[in-house]
Amino acid sequence: MALKVILSSTLRRYVRDYDPVEGMSVQVAKGTSIKELLRVLGIPEKDIKIAMVNGIRTNLDAILEGNERVGLFPAVGGG
Repeated sequence: MALKVILSSTLRRYVRDYDPVEGMSVQVAKGTSIKELLRVLGIPEKDIKIAMVNGIRTNLDAILEGNERVGLFPAVGGG
């Protein structure tokens, strides 16, 4: 199944040739969790602070159904 994956900020370093404007299309098996998607992408779970599916915040155990937009965000610091 196809997913549109949007990586924010420092997460982009894990994916070679990532397009920050278009994001990326990823093919995974139906029933894949966000945790499994992270493994496919080579992104450590500890680097994810927020995961969203179709604009709704969810947890890393969420099961993906296909044709979804997955946004992944790291913790942000500053001051």
